[in-house]
Amino acid sequence: MTRAMLERAFRRALARIDLSAMVHHAVGTGVPRSGEVDVLAIGKAAPTMLSGALGALGTRAGRVLGIVPDGLSVRMRDVELLRAAHPLPDARSVRAAERALSFVASAHSGVVLVLVSGGASSLVSAPYGMSLARKVEITRALLHASVTISDVNTVRRHLSWIKGGGLAREARVPLVTIIASDVIAGGPHDVGSGPSVADPTTCEDARNILERHLHMHPRLRETLDPGAPGSPRPRVRVVVSPHVLARAVARELERIGFHTRILPARTHDVSRFAADYARLASRLGPQEALVRAAEPTVSIDVARPGQGGRASHLASLVARSLPQGVAFLAGASDGVDGSSRAAGAVVDADFGSRLGAAAIDAALAAFDTAHLHSLAGTAIVNGPTGHNLADVHVLARLR
Repeated sequence: MTRAMLERAFRRALARIDLSAMVHHAVGTGVPRSGEVDVLAIGKAAPTMLSGALGALGTRAGRVLGIVPDGLSVRMRDVELLRAAHPLPDARSVRAAERALSFVASAHSGVVLVLVSGGASSLVSAPYGMSLARKVEITRALLHASVTISDVNTVRRHLSWIKGGGLAREARVPLVTIIASDVIAGGPHDVGSGPSVADPTTCEDARNILERHLHMHPRLRETLDPGAPGSPRPRVRVVVSPHVLARAVARELERIGFHTRILPARTHDVSRFAADYARLASRLGPQEALVRAAEPTVSIDVARPGQGGRASHLASLVARSLPQGVAFLAGASDGVDGSSRAAGAVVDADFGSRLGAAAIDAALAAFDTAHLHSLAGTAIVNGPTGHNLADVHVLARLR
């Protein structure tokens, strides 16, 4: 019963966040009220953001380019649509980056509205000083080494022509950027690696991350410095963040009678999260719930990991220490948890007894937890949501 209640709260919270309306309002207040506006949208939330932007612009919308991942439905007329790979770029990502750069450079009047959401880092890739294969190798190694997404994107920016303000450098007209943020801690430059905004990090920052985690020393490129004389000054507005999702989930739980507390958002390794939730679960009182926006990292130490993601992995870890009456949900807000084809999982103390400790341990060791949750009926399956606001965790006791 508790598992079903948590999953419903998660789904309803996502449904209540009206990103299209948020973008519509931001365009109405942040874009000049006259003149043509070209629109470029990149990321997992691009269709939703485009809907709001084009609704606000009406006949003032000029050229429209959308760059989205595979599997995302887009039903819009008069939109030039490109698809590319995620979470690692492919040749289509290179072509998409080239098109985005030329799209911005060829605008000669009005403004360009840039809509950025999570996933943009992979969808547009313009490698600097290396092949695409080499850049994929470095990115994959960082992602498997339990490096925070903020640090991964710092490296990505300094290995790219488009990230870290590359679009702003190409623009001949003013840029206005509206962002749906998927980062827990950081700024606009961290979302999608900041293709249209200035970047406060340096090559030295990227070099330190690479040395600390990979002992690699590729050529790096300085990005658009916000303090450099003569640098473009793009206008930037963040309209939604993971904290909004945490608050929305908390409100849904309160509607059904839970006493809810929102924990500080965190970026930790999954094992640290699991230990934290084991401690908190033992202290929960009846009808109490804890909610957190989170960005777990996973250190993958096998050559061929199985099917799964950070949410399904964390849920499997947490389930081993849940007391009776307590349930835990780990949900990816975009509806796609890694390679699992699910949004995550919601588990309780019976998860272990249904599957057995040996099966859970084997799946965790192989990073193959998606099949585990499919068998147990604990996977959250709903497909792409039109959002990308990091993950949300819920720990709750019904009785």
